[in-house]
Amino acid sequence: MRKLVLGLAVAATVVPIAGHAQMTLDMSSVTCANVLAMPPDRADQFSAFMSGWFNQRYGYITVGLEEYARNVESVKRWCTSNPQRTIMAALEQSPPQPGPPGGQLKVDMSLVTCKQYLTSDAQRQQMLAYWMSGYFRASKGQPVFDFQRFADNKRAVAAYCKKNGGVTLMSAIQRSAR
Repeated sequence: MRKLVLGLAVAATVVPIAGHAQMTLDMSSVTCANVLAMPPDRADQFSAFMSGWFNQRYGYITVGLEEYARNVESVKRWCTSNPQRTIMAALEQSPPQPGPPGGQLKVDMSLVTCKQYLTSDAQRQQMLAYWMSGYFRASKGQPVFDFQRFADNKRAVAAYCKKNGGVTLMSAIQRSAR
């Protein structure tokens, strides 16, 4: 039953673009209930997109891996008490707080190279791809996830990266994605 409710909730937010077979998802309409009902891999993808989105909005380019995991769990806990709230509305009301000082591993996303991306395991590649998608969508003020565009861009970026391993992933996206 829960999967049916999730399917209906997500289907209600997916809108076909007129004249195209593409499907989009308005990320600003995704509620806490939608996120809590997502299978783990989809929740990870959504979290990575949202992290990229809000990092760009708040002017951050580094991701603290421990902080990221802590923030994802914090949002999930908050969502259990606020199932009807949209994730974007909730996150916009709570600017990111710096994590505890110390030896936390931070990744400067602007320095990740194509070679590092291509040699990462599939899970890390997915996280990077969704994070970058959120980051670049936020830079254009477009909270819409276009599934076909994402797949096409991911292929184009991978092809570009295979030929240009030393280029940063962000540069590869800017040069090859549409």
